[in-house]
Amino acid sequence: MTSPSAVDQRTSFRGLWLLGAGLLAVRFLHLTGPLDDPHSWRQCDTVGYSLDFYRRGVDLLHPAVCWLGAHRTLIFELALPEAISAMLYRVFGPSAVWDRVVALGFFVIASLYFHALVRRVAGRRSAALATVAWLALPLGQFFSRAAHVDFAATAFAHALLYHAWVALERRSPAHAALAGAAGALAAMIKAPYLLPILPPLALVALAAPLAAMVWMGAPLALSAVAFAIWRRHVDAVNAAAPDWDFLPGYYKEVNPLWWYFGGASERFDTASWIKLARRLLFEVATPLGALLAIAGLAPRATRSHAGGGRVGAEAGPGARAFALAWSLGVLGYLLVFFPLNVIHDYYQIPFLAPAALWIGLGMDALWERAPQVGPVRAAALALAAFALLAVWAPRRLGYYRVDWLRVEAGRMIDARLPRGELLIVADHNSGYSDPRLLRRADREGWALAIADLTPDRLRTLAGLGARWAAVVTSPEHPGLAPPPSLAWARIAELPIVHAGHPIGTLGLYDLDRPGPRPPGGSTP
Repeated sequence: MTSPSAVDQRTSFRGLWLLGAGLLAVRFLHLTGPLDDPHSWRQCDTVGYSLDFYRRGVDLLHPAVCWLGAHRTLIFELALPEAISAMLYRVFGPSAVWDRVVALGFFVIASLYFHALVRRVAGRRSAALATVAWLALPLGQFFSRAAHVDFAATAFAHALLYHAWVALERRSPAHAALAGAAGALAAMIKAPYLLPILPPLALVALAAPLAAMVWMGAPLALSAVAFAIWRRHVDAVNAAAPDWDFLPGYYKEVNPLWWYFGGASERFDTASWIKLARRLLFEVATPLGALLAIAGLAPRATRSHAGGGRVGAEAGPGARAFALAWSLGVLGYLLVFFPLNVIHDYYQIPFLAPAALWIGLGMDALWERAPQVGPVRAAALALAAFALLAVWAPRRLGYYRVDWLRVEAGRMIDARLPRGELLIVADHNSGYSDPRLLRRADREGWALAIADLTPDRLRTLAGLGARWAAVVTSPEHPGLAPPPSLAWARIAELPIVHAGHPIGTLGLYDLDRPGPRPPGGSTP
């Protein structure tokens, strides 16, 4: 006969998995619509890779951006997610929906590996609770369905940690091979995301005989070799990019070392630490999650429920030791790649796993010790409150913002200018590597801020093949207007309208238009 405690245990797990399914389903509410902020800039580049693979064939060694004029080829990371998206484009038609679906698919893979890892160190219930937390955390909610590659790198990093651990325990060539493949892909997609898992791997290795280190060392060595070979190719390809020093802020080297590591003085900037602390509190852990994580510091014991099914962890490092090692890993990652973490909030994605693990351990401690509130466990109420607040948080944090000015302007440009010719676009703050307006117009060319549209730059870009120019202005930036040196080439000045309301003005210019030119040459 099944005991009441076993029935209660099954009911609790059923409720947790239903809650987890609901948190995953929230992502499906945001799979359609224009690319949104924060960081629509990076998403436009991601979709650009996918579109190029769709139109010109998948070439992982030579992906293309839209903001390098006719040169096009530039590599940021291995564009495996974009290649998968391009395959979906060919079946269902080109749409950023499929980039989001691919990102969400990698998030699910990362979630499954995270659950498996936590179950090994903390047991079934902690794993379920930690996975619910992982699914709820606000930063993960947004970027798990954004056109980003970060959860692909996260999924492969989690896979490396899991398979290397199993390979070490079982002396398994198959798991060692899977770990090596996962590590190599993570290294080529986003190598910094491997750093946080090294301390947990080291902790696992401490319990193994020295002779067994080959089962963990081989995958790590393969990852390092893959990264070295990939970086050599990336540097060779990107070295062929043109020297366009006339563009403001342009530097030919892509992601140089100073971009990754910065200077020592940056790590003593109080404002940067306050900025990071706010992100970690509100976007990663949430305030209630941070309180629950503190409860995870309490001692815990391996338990078995009445039905005989094991709730505790498998043999290996303790749950709190593992969580601490992972936390030290992300702290080291933060200190090494400090500038990236300050500039981009999505570089805090590696913090999600240890944060969710600590929250899961805290919830598990409360599950045992908190009193009943009528027929309901107090811990269940705390978990429900945490999940509801976490789901609400993205709106409060300003996620899912759509840059309608560029979206509508891009649609107008696409409808009014011929394809296949290079375009100069300008708005209030575009930089030379800004894909946002070019991608939404589905064009290639160059991007500049309006203030940087000097006659000399326009003349140089026209000589490089620019046929058209498009300038976007808005009432929010009243001091900016198209330069007088472009007036001769204007062919249209159109209101930009969204939801029936004017939000800006689009000026279109034909740089080959016959007629009087300003002094200094045949082009602007």
